[in-house]
Amino acid sequence: MGKYFLLIVFWSVSFLEGCVVDKLDSRVKFVNTTSSHVFIHSNFSLLNDTLIQCENCYSNIDDWEYYHAHDTSFIPLHGKLYDEYLKQYPGEVFRVFVFASDTIKKYGWEKAKNNYMILKRYDVTLKYLKENNWIITFP
Repeated sequence: MGKYFLLIVFWSVSFLEGCVVDKLDSRVKFVNTTSSHVFIHSNFSLLNDTLIQCENCYSNIDDWEYYHAHDTSFIPLHGKLYDEYLKQYPGEVFRVFVFASDTIKKYGWEKAKNNYMILKRYDVTLKYLKENNWIITFP
């Protein structure tokens, strides 16, 4: 029994060493203080570029993540930490676009994006995140 246990442990450790662990930064919180559900889209972009950058995303409405009324949720970033990214690209900001969920449901993502049917846009810097305890409050 002891040999099999050691063999399983050795195999498990060998298998896990081969796995790449993706960084996940979940420090940024989005606080929706309104009585309405909202949808947000976020990306990193140059400060003077106000376009909504999103190619072939949100094709299935069931995959979208809505931020509920009077709720706090995280805006996760996969692969890098927010501060690492913003320090690496100092001319960029973390941009958050807020849409009414009803707008997305009525017009669809492409029309809402192309017609810039946003409720609010945040141009978030590392300084802003630190000064606001990594919280973005809407509105």
